[in-house]
Amino acid sequence: MFYLEKEYQLNADEVFESLIFHLKQNGYVVVADIDVKSILKKALNYDFSNYRILEICNPKAAKDILGNDYLNGLFIPCKIVIYEDGENTKLKLLRATELSEKFFSKGKEVIERYQLELEKLIETFSP
Repeated sequence: MFYLEKEYQLNADEVFESLIFHLKQNGYVVVADIDVKSILKKALNYDFSNYRILEICNPKAAKDILGNDYLNGLFIPCKIVIYEDGENTKLKLLRATELSEKFFSKGKEVIERYQLELEKLIETFSP
């Protein structure tokens, strides 16, 4: 599967805030926080559910990944979506390794190492 999924019995804001703290404690930087609900409300006056797209980066990982091939920049920053689904909140992490294995040869081992590290971090995350 091209993503890792977790589900929580909390609202999206609680999961989001707790995840940001957890990521920062583990060396990650939030590159972008896209609040889809606010964007759609502002641009189209459309009410959408609570949906966030996070782009995160571990600076050391970025250095190592880009050091193998500048084309590997297509795999950073890492993308996470957080959204409410009924009474629960879902978190999905895009697995860059799914693409890197199919299309690129340089540095895929490095991408895989950091992908596994991030997956472990998400697997152990408990808001």
